[in-house]
Order: sequence, then C-alpha cells, then structure tokens
Amino acid sequence: MSIEYYNTKKEVAIVSYYRKKKTREVNELLGKNIKKYHEKIYEEIKKKIGPTKICNFGNTRGSKTGIKHEGEKLLPIECFELKGCKYDEATNSISINGDGLQGFCRNCSKRRRRKRLEQSKKENTGGHQQYINKYGDTKKCSMCKNELNCMNFNLSPSMECGLHNVCKGCSKIYGESLGDRWIRYLPDGNFKYKKTGKDEHDDHIFPLALGGSNEEINHQLLPSKENLEKSCSLLFKNVHEIDEKLLSERWRHILIKCKEEEQSLVVLESRLKKAIDTEIKQREKLSDIELKKQFEDYNKKWNCRKDVNRAVNKFRNNK
Repeated sequence: MSIEYYNTKKEVAIVSYYRKKKTREVNELLGKNIKKYHEKIYEEIKKKIGPTKICNFGNTRGSKTGIKHEGEKLLPIECFELKGCKYDEATNSISINGDGLQGFCRNCSKRRRRKRLEQSKKENTGGHQQYINKYGDTKKCSMCKNELNCMNFNLSPSMECGLHNVCKGCSKIYGESLGDRWIRYLPDGNFKYKKTGKDEHDDHIFPLALGGSNEEINHQLLPSKENLEKSCSLLFKNVHEIDEKLLSERWRHILIKCKEEEQSLVVLESRLKKAIDTEIKQREKLSDIELKKQFEDYNKKWNCRKDVNRAVNKFRNNK
C-alpha cells in the first residue's frame, strides 16, 4: 500500500468551487471516502500524528454559531471525522491531506450542525420565492443529478438553502421501504407497512447498506424530511445500544465482536461495509444461472414474488 500526502492547486480549485456552490448543490466529492476503509485510514493517520488530537474549537477565535468545545481537549483521533483522505481501490493506496482530520471533534460537529439548522430555520421563511431571489429558479438533485425547477423540491427550512437536496420524484422512490435494494443486499425478512401517512417514509432503523434486516423490528415510520436527513446514518450513541436483531443474521457476529472489543461505531461501520462489499464481489463472479438461482432461493425463503430475471439484469447493471 502506498501513502501519499498532498495539497495540489487542482484540489484547492475543486474545494473552492464547491464552497461557492454548496448552497445549491451537494458536493460531488462527498461520500467518496467509503466507510469500510475508515478503520484502515485511521490506522495510517495514527502512524503520522499519533493516537490523539486536541480539539479547541471556538475557544481561540470564536465561531459563527457561538459553539465552543467543552470538556477534555485531548481526544482519540477516532473522535474526529476524516477530511482530505481518499482511498483508491484500484491501486490500494491512501492519500492524506494535512493530518487527515477535521479541525473539530464529532461532538462539536454535531452541536455546530444543530445550531446551524436552528439558524437556517429562522432565516428560511420565504419559501421557494426566497430561494429564487437568492439562487435562481433551478436546483440540481443530489440523486438523479438533473437540474430542475426549484418547485420540484420540497421546502426544508433547516437546510442552508431552504430546499431539500433531493427532488420530489427521487424522494418518492427513496421513500419506498425496500425498492431494488434487496437485489444488492439480500436482507432477511419481508416486512412492509401496508399504509403510510402523507409525507411519511417506511424507514429501516439500521440501514440495509450496513447489513440491516427487513424484519418488522427494523422498521419505523418517519416523516419524509427526517428520513432523507437520516440517510444511511447510525443514530446510536455506541455499539451496545444496537439490538442484534436489527441486523440480518449473517452480519450479527460482526456487531457481537465489536461489543466484546468495546469498539466504536466507526469501526463497526467499517467492518460491516468491508464484509458486505466482499459478499457483493463474490456474487459478481456468479453466472447468470447461479445468480438467478440465488434470487429464486431468496424468494422461497422469505415468501416473496420478486422478478428474478429483472433482478439479475439490475444486479449486473449496477455494480
């Protein structure tokens, strides 16, 4: 594995561009640092700066939100979100800009984000017209990537620009509990709320992408706004808060091991993503006949009536 520390003019230009556009578009660079590699990246950062870092957010120069770090300042590096790190799967290399960490800890980040949401709610009271006056009449959807009329986005005063980042069409598709995600993740169970209220989503408490099951215990009804903001996040304080039954059975041993080792949520996410990615890559090696048989067995086991031929094509086209 090669490790590279860089800070090129090109990257500065990209960051500068997205800082200017952040109120209208979701940064295309977000999400590139896949969570399954976090444990490995933190290990490399530890070699560079050691196991700890100081958070002194807001205590020296203040902050726009008024948030200041409270409590012990010297913290484990895992208490800081990653920044400027990239993992290249093709070359199995890690690139780290600076120390690879945010300048403030996760706790400060949460408090800061909460305060910014409160401020946005107070500022964004003019609806779509306020957005048009400030940014123009179009907005890019973070899911379908289409530039659409801003009226195709629901109002969300807590967002900085006052509108959701996901258009109404994509939001409706996202709100369907399982959709085509079963093809990729093959979750245990076959539960779905028969009816949902207006602007309600059938949400998986433990995300399917992290090994969550499709059993009733892992379902909850959420307002569409909360579900979109939740995305694929683990909203738990620590691994001990997670009921093992929320996960599909074949992934529960990873949670159990993390509990025994007193690991953080970051480590749990990293291990789950790595295991799930390995399983998906193994399935990619199957022939279409073998893959179809796997989907037929899934239908039989969970009493489903899913189109297995469509599932094979969808799986092949969405690697």
